[in-house]
Amino acid sequence: MEIRPRDLIDLSRVLIACSAIFLGASSARAEVAETKRNDKKTRQAEKETKVEPLAEASRAQTLGRDQSGVFVNAPAANSGYSPGFVMRGFPSGLTLFDGASHGFPAQDVDLSTVDHVEFFKGPSAMLLGKALGGYGGAANYIRKAPTDETFANAVATMGSFGVRRLTFDANAPLNENKNLQFRLTGSAQTTGSFVNFVRLRGFDIAPMLAFIADNGDRVTLRAEHNAARLVYRDGVPADPFFLHIPPEFYAGVPVNEHEAPRFTDLTATYEHAFSEDWKLTAAADYYLYVTRYGWFTGWGYDGFRSVTFGQPVRTPRVVNRSFDAQLRLNGRFDTGFLSHGVFLGLEHWDFFTDYSHHIAREMLAPLGIFFPVYPPAINYAGAFWAKGIARAWSQSIYAQDLIDVTPQWRILIGGRYDLFAQRERVFDPFGALTGEPTARLSKGIRGYFSPRAGILFRPFDDTQIFAAFGQSLIPNTGIRIQGGEAPPPQQDTQYEIGLRREFLDRKMTFELGLFDITRDNVAIPNPANPSGFYSLVTGQQHSHGVEVNIGGEILPNLKVSGAATFLHAVVSKDSNTPSQKGSDLLGAPRRVYNVSANYTFDSGDLKGLELGVSYYYASRVQATLPNTYGFVLAPQQMLGASLAYSLSDRLKLEVNATNLTNRPNFTSNGALFHGEPRSVSASLSYKY
Repeated sequence: MEIRPRDLIDLSRVLIACSAIFLGASSARAEVAETKRNDKKTRQAEKETKVEPLAEASRAQTLGRDQSGVFVNAPAANSGYSPGFVMRGFPSGLTLFDGASHGFPAQDVDLSTVDHVEFFKGPSAMLLGKALGGYGGAANYIRKAPTDETFANAVATMGSFGVRRLTFDANAPLNENKNLQFRLTGSAQTTGSFVNFVRLRGFDIAPMLAFIADNGDRVTLRAEHNAARLVYRDGVPADPFFLHIPPEFYAGVPVNEHEAPRFTDLTATYEHAFSEDWKLTAAADYYLYVTRYGWFTGWGYDGFRSVTFGQPVRTPRVVNRSFDAQLRLNGRFDTGFLSHGVFLGLEHWDFFTDYSHHIAREMLAPLGIFFPVYPPAINYAGAFWAKGIARAWSQSIYAQDLIDVTPQWRILIGGRYDLFAQRERVFDPFGALTGEPTARLSKGIRGYFSPRAGILFRPFDDTQIFAAFGQSLIPNTGIRIQGGEAPPPQQDTQYEIGLRREFLDRKMTFELGLFDITRDNVAIPNPANPSGFYSLVTGQQHSHGVEVNIGGEILPNLKVSGAATFLHAVVSKDSNTPSQKGSDLLGAPRRVYNVSANYTFDSGDLKGLELGVSYYYASRVQATLPNTYGFVLAPQQMLGASLAYSLSDRLKLEVNATNLTNRPNFTSNGALFHGEPRSVSASLSYKY
């Protein structure tokens, strides 16, 4: 087991714990970090909060698949990066780090820097006041932090399809008092694929420094740099014909699709405790992302035996810069017989992007599917070009009050106000992208309020019943309306009720949740503009369902878990494309089941041996939106197994196998992706 941080659990983490329980957050099963506080309610909240530690050999192939309401709408690749998630029928558009996001955009996450992952869904997706990202949910990545211990861990992994990975984690105090602490995490990896030409080579390094003053103030500085070179996997066009072609077929032009993404993330945090009950946190984050990539204006299927491309486009440089600053105050006080856990926050976020495109004048010849001939080069001589810059920023204030009325009753009220603005300028003199010569687009500024509320009843110590309501928004950043005005944001409204019960002397937990979500102002391509550059904000999507989780230690050394989701997510309104109404959303199977069991031998000749088995099932899903009659993807089924053996106190061998039955497991996000075939990986872990 990896050594986890032993920092004090501050009151903001207590509010996270209470909100997660109170508003139906779903986290996987494991102990939370030990607290040193004496408050009885604090200890109870921490006891009930559960998180998901990552294994020493991070398994991106299985991350999130044991969570109800969570679907991974992508191939289960053996990668060092976290996949993206579809939660309760909606793509999760927000990435949380240590309970807070760094602005609006989602970010890539190298799992070598992550201690554990929490999955927040429903109103609890807005923990720490962050209403952005919608009620579908959000993955909260708790990153490894410096501690007062000295250790070093390294994991070497080899796997199918050319996977080679090394991760490292070293920690040490830098002085005798152990109040100056340093930690370094990172990885280096190369991965191939069962798809021709697809590959990745990259590294990540993240140094962290923490200083703890005599009065308990804590200052943390963190940096991370990640760089990679890869050939992007396009998938294949969404047509039934491609369900029957060789899975290794690459439906693109490799010479045009070399990418070189890299990012640098700098974070500074200051924490000050006025007393045991009041704490102030100031945090600032700067994120710089740079990449280059290639794409095509007319990628699709000719209806016979070829993939079409249209004009190739090369984007030699895209720069995204994001700055986020937050000031957060957590506190607890009593008014008469009421106990209040309050949370107040201010935030400023600023995002800037600069991009340019080179559009070749000549269209590429179609690519034969069964006898592909890939061009060795693409001629960009005399290419059309287009440039653009865009900026978005917000100032926000948020507040929350968690009120203990009696030991059995708890209520929550809160809200967030966002003043959001965006501007964009596009210079496309040839109309190569926009379909018409464009010199400028301008957008405006608007304010939005997002309330939330809920109530919890605890009839017994081991039973909780809750009901919750909330609203949130997702700004339509990057959506262009032909008239030039600012598009309204997506706005979500959710209702949720649920039950949580512990049994077998609290070794097993049962959770049941029912939810209903409506998302308004969904953007779709403007049918009057064939280029696809402009959009209309007109649609509505609706999702409702039931989630069930059960798990714990059913017998000594035997841990089991099960999760089930019953979901129906559809387009409920679209006045511009009536054919979409009633269509199932992509990546939203109506039924998802997962069961797993793990047994650890702690005595006898087999001491140190760990065995695990899992089964995952997702019902058939639609392949296109709007849905095409008769074109559905077969159910996903994945049988997995794991074996680990501790060779010594420091050395451990782990073998993992996924998709043992070698199912195709297609997914679709507008393009089709064949799931990864049967794969096996072996990891050797060393601790010092």
